[in-house]
Amino acid sequence: MKLTVVGCSGSFAGPDSAASCYLVEHEGFSLVIDLGSGALGPLQAHVDLRDIDAILLSHLHPDHCQDFTGLYVVAKYHPDGQFDRIPVWAPGDASAYFARVNGPESSTMDGQFAFSRWTDAEPVTLGPFTV
Repeated sequence: MKLTVVGCSGSFAGPDSAASCYLVEHEGFSLVIDLGSGALGPLQAHVDLRDIDAILLSHLHPDHCQDFTGLYVVAKYHPDGQFDRIPVWAPGDASAYFARVNGPESSTMDGQFAFSRWTDAEPVTLGPFTV
């Protein structure tokens, strides 16, 4: 297993680090945990965004999920075509939350992401990982 700390700056992106974002890789599976403000750019130095297999969001504060809307844009409008749907595990109704955050023209992000509710203390198995 390989863990890459993409960002660990507290509450907002700093000059030398994005906010929370971690890339965990094993057996060709790429899991992104959190996608905080400023993380989408440096994440691309470690993984092609099209190769993200799953995303876990610990909670829906901006320092843990702000760059998710940017990932939506690239997943939907990439010059080489839309990405395959990426499984996303997050607390609450993340699908509705991100549709509101993205603006009135977006009624859903479900075409790019397969949202599942992540409940405290319930394990989730994604590829070779159980979280």
